[in-house]
Amino acid sequence: TSHHHLSPRCSCWNLQPPPTSIPPPHHPSTIGTQRKKNKLITMPPNVYEAPPDRKLPQHGVKGAFYAGHWVDLEDCAGTFQPDSSKCSQCPTRSTCPRSQSRNAVASTSSKDEEVIYDIVIIGAGCIGSAIARELSRYSLKTLLLESADDVSQGATKGNSGIVHAGYDDKPGSLHAKFCWPGNQMFPQLDRELRFGYQLNGSLVLATNEAELKILDELMERGRKNGVERLRIVPKEELFKMEPALNPNAIAALHAPDAGNVIPYEFAIALAENAVDNGVELRIRREVTDITKKGELFEVDVRHWEPNAYVDAREKIGKSADGSEPAGGVADQ
Repeated sequence: TSHHHLSPRCSCWNLQPPPTSIPPPHHPSTIGTQRKKNKLITMPPNVYEAPPDRKLPQHGVKGAFYAGHWVDLEDCAGTFQPDSSKCSQCPTRSTCPRSQSRNAVASTSSKDEEVIYDIVIIGAGCIGSAIARELSRYSLKTLLLESADDVSQGATKGNSGIVHAGYDDKPGSLHAKFCWPGNQMFPQLDRELRFGYQLNGSLVLATNEAELKILDELMERGRKNGVERLRIVPKEELFKMEPALNPNAIAALHAPDAGNVIPYEFAIALAENAVDNGVELRIRREVTDITKKGELFEVDVRHWEPNAYVDAREKIGKSADGSEPAGGVADQ
């Protein structure tokens, strides 16, 4: 754990540094004074009371968030849990396909044969997976490459998961152009993919008059960006909405359309649906080079597998990618 300066509100013990030397025994009064300095001193108690336990719902515990709103477990059938009779009846597999999809072009070609794709997407985080899903609507030969051993293993898995409303983006920027329209897509996206979108809204607090002016600026910025339903909430109403706030808050900018997702659940849902619709996903493929050759781009990748898996495959006469005979892991 990295070391940080403790905040004044921290209730940790404050340890005084040990003495650099012990005074000689013929000065008992000095020894007594030094011992007092070594006593543990407690910090003042926390100035805030513990927030009330409102037993807020948690996605996956006795229910789920669906299209932004909470659904109790007994009501999940037909909503969060789809009716199987309406499923597209995607083909099932008896064994794990290990990064292959039903349109795995490369798996049906000889090892030395070049495979030509219409589109190659590098990175299977939330952005790459969302692009792959959208392109799966079209008759394209699409390949999604991921260097890690599964989707969402990069920045996506550490993302805060906030679906911003768009009031903070600089007007005229690309963020401002796409944030609000993207925000409005999430309820329907969750109806289709069921990744647990929570429409919880957001509050930007002000604790003094100077910060109130900042709320006004954000409100105006949101208006320019097309964000709807923004308003400034006064103190009395604010603490009814959220009783666990900083007691110094005097107002807040409320954006009811801000939401939250579990980022890796979001990326997994996008990638799974893309693969169900024909996109080929290849994990453990690190892109090492891209060169333009005529009208095409050539993408070089390094395929890796865990050593234990490679060893186990070689023992049964198969290579790590499932082909025969065993050949170990090599650059492709």
